[in-house]
Amino acid sequence: MKLIAYISILVALLFFVGCAPCPRYLPAHRIVAPTSDKVEKSKISTEEASGNLLGTINCYIGTPYVYGGEDKYGMDCSGFVQTVFREALSIKLPRTVAQQWKAGKSISDDELAFGDLAFFKTSKKKAPSHIGIYIGARKFAHASSSLGVTISQMSDKYWAKRYVGARRIILR
Repeated sequence: MKLIAYISILVALLFFVGCAPCPRYLPAHRIVAPTSDKVEKSKISTEEASGNLLGTINCYIGTPYVYGGEDKYGMDCSGFVQTVFREALSIKLPRTVAQQWKAGKSISDDELAFGDLAFFKTSKKKAPSHIGIYIGARKFAHASSSLGVTISQMSDKYWAKRYVGARRIILR
C-alpha cells in the first residue's frame, strides 16, 4: 500500500513539477567530496529534494547524448547526473562515472530509494561505466548513447544483466 502511495505522489510531482521552470544555479546547501564515504544531512527536506530532482530530471528528458557534454545541448551519463545534482540540490559531484562510484554511501539493492545513483558495467572495464538516477518503481533516469536522456526499467534484460550497485548521496 505504501508503494502505491509513493508512486502516486511521484507521478503527481512529475506532472506538477514538469510545468515549472527548470531550477538553475540554486544556492549551495552542501557539497559531497569526490572520494568521501561520509555524506552530510541536507539542509532541505527529503520531499523538497525529491521535487527539485524530479523537476530537473524532467527538464532534461530528450536531451541528446553527447560524450563529455553536460548541458541542454547534449550530455553523457555522468554529466547528466552531475548537472542534475548541481542544479537541483547544489551538490557538487565528481565528473566521471568512476569518481561518482566512490562518492556517497554504498547501499544494497533492497535499500534503493528515489535519488540514489544506480551503476552499470557496459564496457570491459573493471569499474562501472554507466550511471543513472533511481526514480522509483525499478526505473532510472540516465543519458543513453542511443536515446539521449531517458527513463529505463532496471528490469530490462540489458540493464538487469549489467547492474553492479548503488550509492546514496542524499541521506534520509
